[in-house]
Amino acid sequence: MKKAFILPLAAMCVGATALAGCTTIGPDGLEHYQRNISVASGERTKIGVAFSLNPDCSAKVVPEVRIREAPQHGKVESLRELAFPHGKGEYKKCNGTKVPTTVGYYTSDKGFVGKDRIVIRTSDKNGIVTEGVLNITVVE
Repeated sequence: MKKAFILPLAAMCVGATALAGCTTIGPDGLEHYQRNISVASGERTKIGVAFSLNPDCSAKVVPEVRIREAPQHGKVESLRELAFPHGKGEYKKCNGTKVPTTVGYYTSDKGFVGKDRIVIRTSDKNGIVTEGVLNITVVE
C-alpha cells in the first residue's frame, strides 16, 4: 500500500512548490510530517492528494482527510476526485493511472500575503493514520 497526501499526504504538493519536509513517528504512534508549500495569493491551489493503492494500481480505499486546524488566512477544501497518484518505488508504475483520491485545495483570503498553516489527519480503513502540518507561504 502506498499513500500520499495535501494535504498530503507522504507528499501533498501537486500544483504547488514543496520547499522541504520531514516525516517522524510520534509518541502517539502516528506518522507525523511537515511540508512547506508556496501558493499565489487568492488563487485556488491543489496542495495535496491522498490515495491508497493495491499492487495492480487500483485504489485500495479512498482515505479520509480531516482538517484538525483550519488556516487563519484562507480556506481549505477536501474533495473526492479522480486524480493521478504520485507513487514511489514499486508504485511509480501507477502514476499514469487515475484513481479515486481525496484532493486538498487551499485559497488564501483576497489580498493576503504571508504565512498560513493547516493541520490535517489522514486515515484509511486499513488502520493507517497520519497527521500533517502544511506550512503555507502565500506570495503575490
